[in-house]
Amino acid sequence: MQLGRTHRAQVQIPIHFFAPDRSKTYIGKTIDISSNGFSVQVRTDDPLPTIIVGGILPTEVAGDEILCKARVIWQGGLAGGLKRASYKITSIAQKSQDRLDQLIQESVSNLIAELQGLPLFADCPREAIENLLHLARSRELPPDSLLYEGPSPQGIGLFLILEGDVSPVEPPGSTDIFGPGSVVGQWTDPEMPPQPAAVKTGPVVRILHIPISLLQEAEQEIPAIADSLRKALGHPVARDASEPSRPRRRKLGLNLLNELQEIPTLPVVFNAVMDCVEDPDATSKDLARIIRKDQALVTRVLKTVNSALYGFGRQISSAEEAVILLGMNQTANLAVTAMLLNSLVDPRHPERRPEGLWEHSLGTAYIAQAIGETLQGKVGAASRWATASARTSARGAQEKTAISPAGAPAAQMEQSPPTPQDMSAPSVSRLPIAIDKLFTCAIVHDIGLLILYVRFPKHFAIVREAISKLGSFHRAERELIDMDHCQLGHRIAQAWRLPEPLPTVIAEHHLPQIWAAEIKEPERLLELLREDPVVTLISLADLMARQSGIGLQLDEEPPAIPEAFLEALGLTEEDAGEILSEGAMIKEKVELFFRGMTA
Repeated sequence: MQLGRTHRAQVQIPIHFFAPDRSKTYIGKTIDISSNGFSVQVRTDDPLPTIIVGGILPTEVAGDEILCKARVIWQGGLAGGLKRASYKITSIAQKSQDRLDQLIQESVSNLIAELQGLPLFADCPREAIENLLHLARSRELPPDSLLYEGPSPQGIGLFLILEGDVSPVEPPGSTDIFGPGSVVGQWTDPEMPPQPAAVKTGPVVRILHIPISLLQEAEQEIPAIADSLRKALGHPVARDASEPSRPRRRKLGLNLLNELQEIPTLPVVFNAVMDCVEDPDATSKDLARIIRKDQALVTRVLKTVNSALYGFGRQISSAEEAVILLGMNQTANLAVTAMLLNSLVDPRHPERRPEGLWEHSLGTAYIAQAIGETLQGKVGAASRWATASARTSARGAQEKTAISPAGAPAAQMEQSPPTPQDMSAPSVSRLPIAIDKLFTCAIVHDIGLLILYVRFPKHFAIVREAISKLGSFHRAERELIDMDHCQLGHRIAQAWRLPEPLPTVIAEHHLPQIWAAEIKEPERLLELLREDPVVTLISLADLMARQSGIGLQLDEEPPAIPEAFLEALGLTEEDAGEILSEGAMIKEKVELFFRGMTA
C-alpha cells in the first residue's frame, strides 16, 4: 500500500544523530517515519542542528542502522524545556532505504492486523482499512494527559482508542471508561448528540486520530467505516478483563529513551591518546604532548602517579616523566580512565559519583590483564616447546641420546611439553588486540551501567530492587526495561566512535554468561565462546572481579565461573585459582588508584 498524506509508521524506536561537525550527539525516539522523512523528539536545552546525520535503530543489533542525512523542516519547543524538530531525509543509501521501507511496511501491517481485530471493523475489508490509514494517524500519548479539551471552533475530529483507557473529565466522578475499540471526539454532523467536552488518558494510551478536516473525505471514500465510527462515537467499550496489560518494562524503556539527553562529551584528546598508542611510529614524547593539551588531564594523571599506588621515591612533575616511568601503554590506560571518570558524571548532580561501579570496572581491567599475561605465558611455552622439539628432531637419533655434562639427556634439557590446556592456548594468540589493550576493553565494558546509575537513578533503583526476585541485576534489566546497560553502552560507544573491539565488548560482555546458563550442549557452547575470545575473556574478568568482591556488588551472590570459559580460553583451574588469589591485592590497588586520582 502507499502511505497517505498523514499516516506514518508510528513506531517507538530509538534514534541517535549528530551535527555534521560531530560536535554533539543526541539520542531520542522517532515520532513517526515515512518513506521520505521522519520526525524525531529529543530533550535538550540547546537548539537542534539544522542538518543532522544519524541512524534510526530498528533493533538492538549492531549494524542494523538506517543511515541518512536530513534537514530540519520544523522546529519548536514545548513546556519544560522539551525540544522537538521534524526532519526530512535529503539523502539515504539504497540499503538503508530498503530497510526503512521494510520497517514502515511492518508497522503498517501490524496496525492493520490490530484494527481488523476490533469488533468495530470485523466486517471491513482490508482495502477499506488501508484507505482509513490514508487519512488517519496513530499516536502514543503520555499518562494522565488531556486527549483533547474542547469544543474547538475548528473541531477536533475522532479518536479511536487502540490501547489503554481514556475517561471524561466532566462531570466530576464520571465512571465512563473508554477502552480499546471506543470512539471519542467530535463529528461535523450537527445531529450527533453532545460528546464529552474533555477527555484524559490513562496509564499508556495509543489512539488513531482522524482530523476534523478529513472526516467529510472519509464519508466519501470509506462510507462503511465512517458509518461504523459514527455509530460507535461516545459509546464506551469496556476493556476485556482477559486482555493483558502492557508490561512495565516497555514503559520504563520508553522513559529511558525520552529522558536521555545529550550524550556525555569526551575530551578532544581522548581519541588522540588511543590513536597514539596504536601508531607504531609514535614515541613517548608524542603521547606526553597530547596529554599536555588537557591541563585537567595532566593534573589527574600526576596525582595518581604520585600516589601510594606507584610509590615512586620522588615527586613526578611532568607528563613526560610519567610516560617514561610508566611506559606508553600504562600511561595511556591511566589517561583514558581519568577522562572517562570525568566524563561519565551528571553535571547537574556532580555528587552522584559511582565510585563502586568504577572500582568494579578497574578491577575487571587489572584481572583482564592478568588473564592475558597468563595466556601469553602459555602461548610462549607452547612456542618454545615446539621450537625445541623441531631442533631435537633435527639432531638425529645419535644426538637425542647424547648425555649432557650434567648427566641428563640433551632432549630433557629443553622445556617440558605443555599440558593439553597449554596446547589449546594458541586460540588466544588470535586475539585481535595486544595484552595491554585488554585493560581499555575492560575499563569501558560497563559504561552503560555507569550512565544508568548517573543519569537514571530511578531506573537503577527499580532494577536493583528486583534483584532479590530475579537473581541478577542483568536479568532484572532484561525483565524491566527495554534497554539493558549493554545496549545503552553500545549506543554511547557508537556515538563516541570508539574503535573495535570496544563497542562489541560493551554490547556483548554478558552474552557468554547468558550462553553458559542457557546452552546445554557443551560443544555448541565452546564454539560460541571461541568465536570472539576477547569478549569471553572480558566476561570472565567481570565474573572474577565480582567473585573477588571488587567494587559495588549488584547480584545477591557472586556468580560461579563456568568451566567452559576456562576451556574456551585454554586456562586451567589452577590458572584461575592463581588469578583469584590476587583478588585482595587487586582490590587494594583499585582503592589506591581512586584515592590518588580523586584526592
